[in-house]
Amino acid sequence: MERITRHLYLDKYPVSPKAEKLIVGTIHPHDASQFKLPFFYGNRLSLWKILQQAFPEDFQPELTLDSILYFLRKHRIAVSDTIRECIRTNGSASDEDLIPTRLNRKLLEQIRQSHIREIFFTSGFQKNNAFKLFYVDILRRKITPEIRRNRELVLEPEIVGRPVKLTILYSPSGAANRAWAQTKIWKDNQHKYADAPTPLQDFKVDYYREKFS
Repeated sequence: MERITRHLYLDKYPVSPKAEKLIVGTIHPHDASQFKLPFFYGNRLSLWKILQQAFPEDFQPELTLDSILYFLRKHRIAVSDTIRECIRTNGSASDEDLIPTRLNRKLLEQIRQSHIREIFFTSGFQKNNAFKLFYVDILRRKITPEIRRNRELVLEPEIVGRPVKLTILYSPSGAANRAWAQTKIWKDNQHKYADAPTPLQDFKVDYYREKFS
């Protein structure tokens, strides 16, 4: 049975004009009543749990919406998504199992009106992934082999009035650990965590700390 998901947070939490960094995803799962917090990534909190570990001084021991908003304001980080509305063909929250019906086309103007100099995408190049929807469907640009290889590029200044770095993050989700273990960045740094009790998790925390410092 098809279901229509309408984004709950895009208008409530628009990109702040003061923001210097931006996290961009796709759209939240359909049933928000099951979310742990009423916010972006509030269903599993995987992103916020990693950032809480990376920046413990900015969070209380218990992860709350107020502490997330405090962290975002302090570090001048905004959060948004690429999809305003979609049809879900089944009960899955997977990007592959949805059909976008309205993209968040206001996002580009919000970026122009801010101080954003780097955008982080929580998913990359596959069907309905955040970077693909933004770069191909909103900006009408082509993903090159170099972009796939480097997972980053600098957007030319004429698009938003200044150069903006685009970075495709490795997923914060615990379900992505198997994929993380196959990445070159982990293999290149694995030796540094040989004595850590949770090597891959510790590396993920350091990775996100470096990105958002």
